Amino acid sequence: MTMKIRLISDVRPGRTHSLWKKDLQVRPIRHLIWLTAFLSSLYSPQLLGQKAPEAPSVPLRDTYPEPPFFIHPLKRLDEKELAEKREGTFVTGLPRWEYDPIRGFGIGAEGFLYINKTRKDPFFAYSPYRHRIDMNIFVFQNTRYHLVGNYDAPFLGNGPYRMRANIEIIRDPDAQYWGIGRKHLFRPLVAPAREPGEAPRTFRRVKDYEEALAEVFVGPDGAYYTDENYTRMLLESQLYNVAFERLLAGGRLRLFIGYEVDLTRFRSHAGKRFRVSGPQGQVVEAIQRRTRLDEEVADGTWTQLNLTGYEESRRWWVSSILAWAVMYDTRDLEPDPTHGVFLEYSHELQAPWLGGDFRQNKVMVQAVGFHTPLRWGRWGRLTFAGLSAFGYIWGPRINFIELYDISSQAEAGGILVLGGARSVRGFRESRFVAPAVAQINLEARTHLYGFRFLKQDWIIGTVAFYDAGSVWDHLRQIKASTEGWIGAPGGGLRIAWNQSTILRWDIARSREGTQTFFAFQHIF
Repeated sequence: MTMKIRLISDVRPGRTHSLWKKDLQVRPIRHLIWLTAFLSSLYSPQLLGQKAPEAPSVPLRDTYPEPPFFIHPLKRLDEKELAEKREGTFVTGLPRWEYDPIRGFGIGAEGFLYINKTRKDPFFAYSPYRHRIDMNIFVFQNTRYHLVGNYDAPFLGNGPYRMRANIEIIRDPDAQYWGIGRKHLFRPLVAPAREPGEAPRTFRRVKDYEEALAEVFVGPDGAYYTDENYTRMLLESQLYNVAFERLLAGGRLRLFIGYEVDLTRFRSHAGKRFRVSGPQGQVVEAIQRRTRLDEEVADGTWTQLNLTGYEESRRWWVSSILAWAVMYDTRDLEPDPTHGVFLEYSHELQAPWLGGDFRQNKVMVQAVGFHTPLRWGRWGRLTFAGLSAFGYIWGPRINFIELYDISSQAEAGGILVLGGARSVRGFRESRFVAPAVAQINLEARTHLYGFRFLKQDWIIGTVAFYDAGSVWDHLRQIKASTEGWIGAPGGGLRIAWNQSTILRWDIARSREGTQTFFAFQHIF
């Protein structure tokens, strides 16, 4: 199979960015699986000078040496997981295809270098890997690019320590700004008036709303105008961090300390000119009017909530963050757990003596649990998984972009809220944002069938889920009530590749429409 991809300019009503078009019409998921399998076979252990490992047919506990210090039995991998776990050093990697409803299709590559050592290693039965390096580069239709490098080393130096380091660089012209504050939970989608005295246009579905914003019209001065980027802004970010953990209580208790520098800057699209299709289908240059970001900076919303971090000077804002956390963790295989719990309290501090531009505190508490009540055959299993998280930010000088995530110090990182691929999946990314946020995710995950293909291990499964959440401006607004909570059900497919890499496809429906995502790893 051959496929050519070219970047072309696409001029249509409501589209101001470029699109990739394919010369051949293909079914992306089917071809992704085949392309993944083929390219991953190129990274077989033989190319690394090793013999392809075979899992033992009957894994026995006494075949694995004990670690040099006590690790609780709850942290031990399941016997089936151990039977499938590969030895040695190997690479998994593939060209990634991704889709989200804001940025469209994306193409890139992600590669993982795993160092598992052998079954004689005293930590083989207690960790998903000894070292992992993850490199990721991605470009979307809307020209967003995302470069990430991660390093993770459980049981560093054969001791009760863990080290993690991350670098992340992002540029996104369609970063979302739907408004900040609890008020937006109760308001309909309202398009800004085009002229004084015009009746407001309200919408139930986000698709209809965004199509209305993208319409081009002639202003009183005879120029063409649009509101297509009303809920968007340009984001540029450079993040660097390093963290260490100390394991206690047999590996169940983790004490975390880390330092992070995050450089950010934002630009409004107001006043920019975009080449779009005009009212009669002709190509015109339309001027973007004021965005919601501009409106809320001007109407006092930011002043009321002590927000800053944006100005038209386009300078870089510096977040200098000292973070600490306490985690209680009894999960087995972190990328795809079958049992255990994960509890966390996280605290981030920004202060002048740390050298940044902000003064704020950010806390998060979360509880995650996994239970597998049913297994069948060699591969089959049903796992129930749940997450409950709460985050809060306060201080006299808050970086507004810090409201956009619940800042976990766990391996998966912060959770972008509320809406999008890792929170309430039926709503647009960052649809609801405020200083206090709560999120609940419930999932039923299955493994249905496993096979070995092109020297790689694959397990196909499904997921059914329900996501919910809410936001508040102040803690005093929180009440024991379902008022102001949003929710969205959904389902999807999962492919576990060599245990530690999870490919996921999700589709979710909310009161504002349906969204679908293709991405890597479980959301928790």
